[in-house]
Amino acid sequence: MMERFIDLRSDTVTVPTPEMYDAILHAPVGDDVFDDDPTVKQLETLAAQRLGKEAALFVPTGTMGNQAAIMASTHAGDEIIASARSHIISYEGGAPARLSGVGYALVDHDDGTVHADDIVRLARPPHDNCSNEYVRFLY
Repeated sequence: MMERFIDLRSDTVTVPTPEMYDAILHAPVGDDVFDDDPTVKQLETLAAQRLGKEAALFVPTGTMGNQAAIMASTHAGDEIIASARSHIISYEGGAPARLSGVGYALVDHDDGTVHADDIVRLARPPHDNCSNEYVRFLY
């Protein structure tokens, strides 16, 4: 029996299976802007239940999810500690700076991770001096 592999690295490389196409073709639809798309509502409810959360929000791309998380977690002038190899730095075209007004403190390890000592070194406590950024987000 051949093992099937579904590539979920990106919303642009995932190739739907015939079953996925059939589900898309027969899915009940509505207008999500007016909160009347039953398929989106069902997906959000299921995600919230499985994650033990009050609610969930469907976003169609990983980039949109990343940017929504950054916007919800930061204020203009805050700083993000991130790997120089992370998706938001390498593939999102400066979106956090442009959309959320945040700066970056970058680390660059061969494995692409942020280490605890990086956080200790780079994080600054909240302060009244508006000339320094406050680290509020790790990616």
